[in-house]
Amino acid sequence: MNCKNCDQLVEGNFCSNCGQNSKVGRFNFLTFIKEVSGSIFQLNRGILFTAKELFIRPGKTIREYLGGKRKRHFKPLAYTFTLSTILYFLSKYLGGETQISDFIEGFNGDENEFKNFPEFLSQLDWLAKNYSYTILMLLPLNSLASYIAFKGFGYNYLEHLVLNAYITGQQAIIYLIVSLLKLGDLNSEIMATLSFLSSITYTFIVFWQFFSTGKKFSRILRFILTYFLDFILLLIGIILLFQLGH
Repeated sequence: MNCKNCDQLVEGNFCSNCGQNSKVGRFNFLTFIKEVSGSIFQLNRGILFTAKELFIRPGKTIREYLGGKRKRHFKPLAYTFTLSTILYFLSKYLGGETQISDFIEGFNGDENEFKNFPEFLSQLDWLAKNYSYTILMLLPLNSLASYIAFKGFGYNYLEHLVLNAYITGQQAIIYLIVSLLKLGDLNSEIMATLSFLSSITYTFIVFWQFFSTGKKFSRILRFILTYFLDFILLLIGIILLFQLGH
């Protein structure tokens, strides 16, 4: 049997060349549980290598990770959590807000009907102040949207979770770069638009490479459908949160 990470012949439980476990297989429920329990708070090596690869050839890198080449990469959930945390604290340090905070601010206006529901607003405030955890909680919705939209491409839901975790982590880097550019007294609205468009463009590139076997027009439609479903699922989540805080 050959190692899925470096393709060297493996005779035991671990590859003698790269050290990866020889039993690495497709992402399933047990794999996901091990990922969650062993990596969210673990700063293992590989974050710079992973960031570089996700910029140079994102879709191919994620396909390779799912295919078994995992030794050199920062694990997906840890990647999202780490970079989201850095983004949150940098935004606070620079006196700005995260995208989630800006979104939630719309619910807190003096003339907004939601001011009569303090428990609901308190829940939203918690989400804004705990940005990293909020991002992790949104991942299942993002993943469900792409899983439905790209049904038939052979990837299970948990593999879509890995895909979206890496995308979300990389988007945090994009937002970090834009936050630093704001130090140059550039127009905030222009920078916000740049941040939004850069994020969507990057996601499109990842999906384009990752689902490379599909027809071009179909991939474009499915990408649009992913964002539409993501919006619907987010809206449902807000409604449920409102009902709980009513």
